[in-house]
Amino acid sequence: MRTESHISVTRTTVREGEISRHAALRLEGGRSFCVATGLGLPRTWPMATRAVMHGFEQGLEDTKKGLQGAGRALHCAEKARAALADQCDVLVERTLPDAAFVALLLDHGELHVVSAGPTRAYLHRKGKPQRLTPREEPAGGVLRSAVSHCHVPIEPGDLVMMGSVSAFSMRAISQIVTVLASDPKTAPSVIASVLTDPAHQAGVGAAAIVVRIE
Repeated sequence: MRTESHISVTRTTVREGEISRHAALRLEGGRSFCVATGLGLPRTWPMATRAVMHGFEQGLEDTKKGLQGAGRALHCAEKARAALADQCDVLVERTLPDAAFVALLLDHGELHVVSAGPTRAYLHRKGKPQRLTPREEPAGGVLRSAVSHCHVPIEPGDLVMMGSVSAFSMRAISQIVTVLASDPKTAPSVIASVLTDPAHQAGVGAAAIVVRIE
């Protein structure tokens, strides 16, 4: 199994400047991916997303020779939560930060998605989309929401799109439908840019990861 992937992240406009509200990682040679979106006060966004990313990466390292499949995915989500909780313990903020989180792991022919908070992940297979994250999106992130897990067997040609809610606006989804109808093998780099461009133009920022399985 090989993967072709692309990450697109755009910054969020706050007052007269821009802040990184969203972050994304590609790990393990394109077999694991993670997206985090800062919640709460803008000044805490970068700190929250860094902590979540660090925890997720540590979870992958912990389980290289141990857990597999769902167990590994859920362990990594817990490590992301714990890393952010540890960071919050040293803060004096009245309103503690939080972060929405969604991650993808490819393991032994299966696709595992774990998420907490408002995020999106879709599997596009043979022209049909399937949502992999819950339709009921909690307001809180990894600190205040239960972790959701979904897994499906993977097939050659599968296209996975995941990221922040802002990357899946009605305008972005409409453009993606048109692009894939015209060319189902459109490069992940093009699809990721189509997802994040409307949010970038609106100043809200976004993060999207697109993975094609070959």
